[in-house]
Amino acid sequence: MKLWLFFSQTFVARRLGCSIKTTRRCAVMTRKAFTLIELLVVIAIIAILAAILFPVFTQAREKARQSQCTSNKRNIAMAMAQYANDFDERVSPFEVWGGWTGCSGVRWAGGNTFVTVPGTISEACDPFQRWAHRIQPYMRNVQIFSDPSGGTEIIRYEDWFTGGCKQSMARFLPGGRALIGWCWSWHPIFNQILFSYGYNQLVAAHAGNAGTLAKIQRPADVLLFCDSAHKDAVPEQVVFRGQSWSYPDELVASRIIWANVCSAQCNVGNRTENNTRHHMGSILGFADGHVKFFNHRTIWAQSNRLAGLDQLPGFNLQ
Repeated sequence: MKLWLFFSQTFVARRLGCSIKTTRRCAVMTRKAFTLIELLVVIAIIAILAAILFPVFTQAREKARQSQCTSNKRNIAMAMAQYANDFDERVSPFEVWGGWTGCSGVRWAGGNTFVTVPGTISEACDPFQRWAHRIQPYMRNVQIFSDPSGGTEIIRYEDWFTGGCKQSMARFLPGGRALIGWCWSWHPIFNQILFSYGYNQLVAAHAGNAGTLAKIQRPADVLLFCDSAHKDAVPEQVVFRGQSWSYPDELVASRIIWANVCSAQCNVGNRTENNTRHHMGSILGFADGHVKFFNHRTIWAQSNRLAGLDQLPGFNLQ
């Protein structure tokens, strides 16, 4: 065995031009490079580790985004609480899309009835009526309305945004123009903000127009704002009953569940887990001020209770 090793080393040394004395060193020199099989094994190991770790890194990044979103909502909750304290326990009032009212505003007429008031400006055309604008002085940072995990609308200027009453308040705005967001008029302080959260208009109608927060019997069960595909998470389509544009009960939470895509309520193809905001769920802020993550299946199953329909009746529009 030793004799064979000696001759093999001598053969290698001669091929490399080495002397007998440096044979062992030359033999070691021949092993500097990896073989193809060794390289393939290393690459396979790296690929396996990457496949294991990348989802972990993605989930860790999403958890960090959830933490930021939760912090945003807590700040919004504190701002709304301060607003309610200054306005006799009333939250930001109800806003109605002008397309339903002929660009006229609405007012509470008592009981469960709102009426359209001809000659007034629709809430949709008045940037000062946005719920986010009303509580902004209590937070002084509009970036809080942006979720790092997504949103569906960037508030912006558009030259074509002039029809109807959309620019009716322009003379009162810096720059003399209203911004657009979901075809609603917005104040310039929200320019280029990715708006990610929505308001519960049912609570707004009851506790902003037709009463106070005292009307909510179980505030820990009713959401006030949350992740949403629109600035109104529970919109007027849920608040008003008997209208041709009213939502059926099963679509009450469609904007909340699929918060990263528009029109999930009327486009079944958009109702996918990829269109949820936070890894198959959304973060909700409640009327009592607490904030909590809910899985999208839980939101779907408990949508009426979360919206407040089990304790706050809908309204009629005349």
